[in-house]
Formats: sequence, C-alpha cells, structure tokens
Amino acid sequence: MADALKAQALGADILVLTGFDEGGTLPMKEVGSFNVLAEFVGKVDLPIMLAGGIADKKAVQAALTLGAEGVWIGTAFIATEECRASEKVKNWIVEANANDLLLFRTEPHYYRSLPTGLAKKCFEMSENGATRSEIAKVMNAGTGMRLGMLEGDFDNGYVSVGNGISQINKIKSVKELIDELMA
Repeated sequence: MADALKAQALGADILVLTGFDEGGTLPMKEVGSFNVLAEFVGKVDLPIMLAGGIADKKAVQAALTLGAEGVWIGTAFIATEECRASEKVKNWIVEANANDLLLFRTEPHYYRSLPTGLAKKCFEMSENGATRSEIAKVMNAGTGMRLGMLEGDFDNGYVSVGNGISQINKIKSVKELIDELMA
C-alpha cells in the first residue's frame, strides 16, 4: 500500500496490481490477484488495473465487479495468431493447465513456467536448496526467455505463463480474443 500511495503522490495516472497468479517473475507474497485488488479498492484515488490469472470473460467481469477499472492480460495474448511467440509455445499453452506449471525460487522471489527442460532444472535446484542467485544464473535472464518463448527451444529456455492458462483452449486472433473478453 505504501508504494501505491507514494506513486499516487508522485502523480501516477493508474495503478496496475498483480498477485501470485501472474506468469513469470512473481511477487514476494503468495497472495492471489483478486485478494490484492480487495486490499486497494477504495484506498487509492487512482484507477486500478488488475493483472495475473485473467484470461477469459469471467475473470474480466470478476475484476470489474470487484472494483478494477481495467485488466492487464498477458498469457491469453501469447496464444494469439499475431504474437511472435513460437507456434510450439502457443500450442502448449492451449494444451496445458495451471496444474502443469512449475514454480521455483529465483531472484528476486519466485518464477512460474511451463515445464521445459530448463524450468525443470531450475525447479530441481530450488527443491534441492540452491540459492536464488544460483538459479537465476542458470535461467540466463532474457536469453532463457527468448529461447523458450520465441524460438520454442524447450531444452534451453523457459516459457513464462500465468495461472489463467487453464482458460485458454484455442489459438485465436487478437480481435477474436478481445471480442470474447468484452462480450
């Protein structure tokens, strides 16, 4: 809350909130996105966008009903025709669900990925007590993401997705996805 109030005082136009449902680098606290939203609605004078785990119309409607003025959607847009992600990644997103995802410690806190070879290695390191710094080095920062997400190299890269993956069942055009989200 303190950071949000500071941003507001410094003239921020909007506040984007996310919780533990997001993909990729996760927040330190294991609090779901909708619970984070409840903490801020009515306590800041900024429009709030909610991110993390939002991939379909029902989640959009829930966010708006709970006080968000908009949503920030990531994983659902990866599985669109226009996205530069590898077709292998898009197909895996459609086939996978949230129970398939690996969660492991790294810098600064946690990371979530589809179970690529690299993600499995990082998960095993995390389970076996490796430091966050050691795991972060193995992840190879942007290179690991580029290899996994853009090139579909599942041995040497990772695929960053959120818990909303379970609601994604088809590769669509961006227009089709937006039309469905706003229907």
